[in-house]
Amino acid sequence: SLASPMRLALLLASISGSATASDATSWRSSFDKRYDAVVLGSGPKESLLASLLASNGKSVLQLEPRRAPGGVAASLDLGQLYERMGAPGEKPEPKLKLGTPEEYSADVAPKVLMAGGKELEMLVSSGLWQQMDFRRVHRSFLYRTKPDGSSDVHRVLVTAEDVLKTRSLPPLEKPKVVLLLAWLDKWDESVPGTYVAGRLSKKRLPLGKMSAASFFRYWDVAPETAQLLSAGLGEAPGAPTRPPRKRTALDLVRAMKRYRGSFKTFQYMTSPYVYPVKGSGSAFARGAAKVLAQHGGASLVGRPVDGLVYGPDGRACGVASEGVSVEAGCVIAAPEHAPEAVETSYSVVRMYALLSHAPNKCKDARSCRLLIPAAQAGRKHDIHLVCSGGAHRVAPADRWLAVVSTRVEGDTAGLSALQVAKRELAAAIPLLRPTRKIFAEVSPVYAPRADAASSGVCVLGSCDETSTFDSLVADVEAAYETVTGEPLQPQ
Repeated sequence: SLASPMRLALLLASISGSATASDATSWRSSFDKRYDAVVLGSGPKESLLASLLASNGKSVLQLEPRRAPGGVAASLDLGQLYERMGAPGEKPEPKLKLGTPEEYSADVAPKVLMAGGKELEMLVSSGLWQQMDFRRVHRSFLYRTKPDGSSDVHRVLVTAEDVLKTRSLPPLEKPKVVLLLAWLDKWDESVPGTYVAGRLSKKRLPLGKMSAASFFRYWDVAPETAQLLSAGLGEAPGAPTRPPRKRTALDLVRAMKRYRGSFKTFQYMTSPYVYPVKGSGSAFARGAAKVLAQHGGASLVGRPVDGLVYGPDGRACGVASEGVSVEAGCVIAAPEHAPEAVETSYSVVRMYALLSHAPNKCKDARSCRLLIPAAQAGRKHDIHLVCSGGAHRVAPADRWLAVVSTRVEGDTAGLSALQVAKRELAAAIPLLRPTRKIFAEVSPVYAPRADAASSGVCVLGSCDETSTFDSLVADVEAAYETVTGEPLQPQ
């Protein structure tokens, strides 16, 4: 245990959990050494950060008070879905023919990974990529409202072939977009000569100074075409869709280049995304346990946490479990393990739909990610949909699990989670019909308080409503620099 001047404070109510007799010795031996970092929680953020620290020479102990790897973010089987989100005492009805509970592995907050750029580099650098089984996401779609008011879904326009075949562009717009894509193929941010564009009169495009709207005007594309390209191919990493006038041309071109480049990372890519088998909720935690063990650390699941240990300076310097303390250079915590250090930013609503078909208008998609831009749904925030089944073993081979999410914009007083979901996710619901079963959950999104750092605890925020890894990676990257004092340099 730590030296006597250090005081023990309970930031948390004691979290129930128990160790078996067989692991009593092993967990106590794990507490006998001093670590560079102790990580409380085993969600994707905590597991990625723990793995990055370990892979960069830090000794790390990861503690998860809950019995399931992944903690509050653990992937759920069908029985757990009913228990968590169904009516009291509700169980799967045989007539629904949903399959066995064990055939499901639903992420609470699924996020697909773009197979190119910083996210992939970070996973490889952390060692998690080698410990997890990622598979391709079959399709990437974009939702739009047609001029007659009806809805449509089409593949994100990536290649000249996509542009020529799509029904989302007028015929006169297609040659312009093909020329833009041909220029994008040759553009290299580090080579000034590739900024020159134009068919007849050549011009060096000042991408850093011009808006994305000006960039599209240079290519003479219609505003509707510009919106489609900006929201789809040019989707801003980790940010809501923005009209072209509110982003720089350089931001747009980087995003388009990254999106297209992700198709070249692996063979036979039909979207820029990959997703782990059986979801990321528990897979990250299991992968992190292996990474930590390889680097002299440890991961303990089901280990009760009494609270944080503080030093004479009032800063956290360890964690206590069942009266035994472990010392660490820093303490990192998921928001549920540091409730006094976080505040609610907003709420997210998620709908979990069990289907016997791919989402409507998504054609032959075995798995997909679909974006409904806020402007197309009459909202302030985008709607995100991730769907898969047997392809990623999140549902039986003949079933699909679709998770739809967005920020809550209206009042929720007196409403059930399902009522909130039907209101906020109204644009997506027609894509899911008919459904076998629907669940819904409204969750607060926590962010560290401004004064959280003064206690010496690095608190990670909750996962947001988006369906890509971008925002998750940004939070982990910032936390890594806070903990180490150095920016993360992928190896």
